[in-house]
Amino acid sequence: MADPRPLRSARAIPAERPPELTDLTANVRAVGEKYGYDAAHAEQVAKLSQGLFTTLQRLHGLDPAWSVLLEHAALLHDIGYFVQARRHHRHSRYLILHDDLLRPYPEPWRRFLALVAGNHRKRPRRAPRDWPRSRARNAQILAALLRVADGLDYSHDGGARLAKVQLSGGRVHLRVAGLALRPGGRTLERKARLFTRVFAVPLVFSAGA
Repeated sequence: MADPRPLRSARAIPAERPPELTDLTANVRAVGEKYGYDAAHAEQVAKLSQGLFTTLQRLHGLDPAWSVLLEHAALLHDIGYFVQARRHHRHSRYLILHDDLLRPYPEPWRRFLALVAGNHRKRPRRAPRDWPRSRARNAQILAALLRVADGLDYSHDGGARLAKVQLSGGRVHLRVAGLALRPGGRTLERKARLFTRVFAVPLVFSAGA
């Protein structure tokens, strides 16, 4: 992997470390099942987002503990379809905030989870004003990764795989296997806009084995 030092300004602001949330993954999946989520898509987006988190760690600078929040957001990002397809991201946010199965999720991390999951599409919602700047920044980082992962499985066929992720030349090069990339493809381009804004670097997609 190329030296990413020219991208250092995009790193996360040092922040508090989130608590251990792995034990709540069963609760998260139970919520998904309750609202009839597409489990295969949710698991694929979770897998892709975790791959992006790991391979781009030198870019975002987040502690691995944040990856659990990203995984949970990926698993629940589409549960709002249970209410309505058109604005499902808003309904996903609402269900995460209010479902009793997530009552064990500690505050403010339940609100953090809802914000990241709800920001997987459309115009991102701002973090609450009472949040530390670092936490708000980290929510943006996770939402940016989630959007790209969701875009890679936009067809819900589960075929996309991260073949190579490289930082070089002031860009992030993402080689994807198992996905037919169309020149000027609007879906991935749209999904990558938040990533480019958050990290201040272009995200370039290419097909690869």
